[in-house]
Amino acid sequence: MQKYLHLMGVPAGWLLAGLMLLLAIAGPALARTGADALVYLPFVTSPLVAVESYETEFTDSIAPWTAVRWQKGAGFEVDHKDDCDRGRCDFLSIKVEDSETYAIASPLILGPQRPYVIETRARLHEREDKHQFGIVFGADAGGAACPGDNSNACFNHYYEFRVRYRDVNGDQFLEYRLRRIDGHDGNNVEQGEDLIDWTRADGVDPADWHKWSVRYGVRGDITFKVDNNTLAGSAQDTKYDDPLYFGLLGRAGETESAQAWFDSFSIALQQ
Repeated sequence: MQKYLHLMGVPAGWLLAGLMLLLAIAGPALARTGADALVYLPFVTSPLVAVESYETEFTDSIAPWTAVRWQKGAGFEVDHKDDCDRGRCDFLSIKVEDSETYAIASPLILGPQRPYVIETRARLHEREDKHQFGIVFGADAGGAACPGDNSNACFNHYYEFRVRYRDVNGDQFLEYRLRRIDGHDGNNVEQGEDLIDWTRADGVDPADWHKWSVRYGVRGDITFKVDNNTLAGSAQDTKYDDPLYFGLLGRAGETESAQAWFDSFSIALQQ
């Protein structure tokens, strides 16, 4: 189930023009992982049709979510899982095959201007030390077909809230970090600045599902919750604050084959 609520003040003529532009220019784009070619269905969103609210539970399908940026040479899969796990069924799965690589998926829908809240319910499947999942927001929409050539069409800059599993001599826990990505090197490795360093999430079972929330406030303040409990740390940054793209990420640590499962996702204005 997916819900889109309240287009942000779009005149009917603009919306019609945007739809006509979509029909005229959208075409399938090809992207290649390390091994297999993936075909991405056309999905172009005009800045004129940014939404105030969007939510999905990934029931039956993950459409229109697709891979939008990944580390070059990485093998990965972004697909729908109709499995059930701990009482939850139907997930978006981001599986990354190679160590120290990542992939980002997005529905390529423009979200609202701040203040807004993003929430996702997620867990790592078959956890290994330093495997990660996360929320991406504030990503640029360059106007070209996305993902294009996976280098400059979109998601050139963004914020990423990452959750990382740790197993340190049998001490298993989750920690989180906020980073602003300002660009990428030639292999699509992120280049940016840590706004909050790795911080331990005490009392959070690393094996279970949890609801993670990121709030981007009107003054550029960024705060976090897990299961509606406030997490330590906050940041303030307004570099990327227009109605921009959002998404989810999966990342492998020093060992291969990380798989992040997402049971739901939402973004909405919040005063």
